[in-house]
Amino acid sequence: MTLFHDTHFCFGNGNSRKGLDVDKYKKKGTVVGCNAIYRDFTPDILVALDSRMNHEVYRSGYAFENICYLGYWTPIPSVIAEGMAREQKGRVDVEFKGCSEAVYHGADGVFTFIQGLGKNPGITYVTGTRKDYVHNIEPDVDGFAYATGSRSIHLSCEVGAKEIYIIGHDLYSKDNKINNVYAGTDCYATKDADLARPDNPNETFNWIKQHKNTFDKFKNIKFYKVNPEDETINVRVEEWESCNNLEYITLTDLDNRFKI
Repeated sequence: MTLFHDTHFCFGNGNSRKGLDVDKYKKKGTVVGCNAIYRDFTPDILVALDSRMNHEVYRSGYAFENICYLGYWTPIPSVIAEGMAREQKGRVDVEFKGCSEAVYHGADGVFTFIQGLGKNPGITYVTGTRKDYVHNIEPDVDGFAYATGSRSIHLSCEVGAKEIYIIGHDLYSKDNKINNVYAGTDCYATKDADLARPDNPNETFNWIKQHKNTFDKFKNIKFYKVNPEDETINVRVEEWESCNNLEYITLTDLDNRFKI
């Protein structure tokens, strides 16, 4: 596996990437994917921050063969994790499988939140760990609590990308409902859930400002926001107009450029 090409393709799970064969882009650069994309494709790097998603990824066995960056993924001795789990009053989801170490994410942790429920579901996750390809990653960047998508793009910058194509990171939707290919499946909101605002009034969780922070921070990296030929989704973001290292292109432009 050859990683850390100058060119990175960062895939979100917006509906605009439906029909794309993500694995084909691995011939042209490093492919970075988010969350449940692993169910259908094998990106060079998988990023997940939410606890429930992290534990699903790990328990699937994916991390034993593929590079993953999982949120707050810090194993502790299983005997300690077991004792902590026994003290929990709410639901506990445990899978040790005889491992000497485990990752413990308590129900009071911010990243056990499930988007769309509107509250923490109160589930503690504990998963036994063994030799794997997992790197710990945290959402805290420059005062923001980065979402998985924006954090994956920032990660590409950190590992040396010189140009980044942002694909399937749809900020908006056609009907103000959730725009995600995995809506209605485990770890995701229902298909009729409201769209999460990309311009969240709480600036800590504002996706538009998170991306702008990345564009401004890495001025020597060229970013391409790849949009479908759809005026609802294919919009210029006013807050990004000052980012001279950002260019908008279409999916057709991308295909023509790389002959995918």
